[in-house]
Amino acid sequence: MKLPARRLVWVLVPLLVGLIALGWWRGVVGERATRRELEDLRSRREQLERANRALEREVAALKGDREARVRAARKTLDVAAPGEVLVIVPQPTPTKGAK
Repeated sequence: MKLPARRLVWVLVPLLVGLIALGWWRGVVGERATRRELEDLRSRREQLERANRALEREVAALKGDREARVRAARKTLDVAAPGEVLVIVPQPTPTKGAK
């Protein structure tokens, strides 16, 4: 059974329009997701740049100040200078059922 040409057009044109609209909508949704990801990445980059600047300041301070190096080494290694008492406070452990 052969469909007349007009009937074929009435079936194919809406189908094609629907497929085009679907493709366009997927593109819009994809673009929004990409823009959100771009904003997240820019925000992350700014955070990392701030952290890098803080670390650069810390490095400059450690290079120029002997006392700062001693403090940093003692803090990192948990050691005490002669005549000092080192007190280590344990971290509290959460109990079951605590909110």
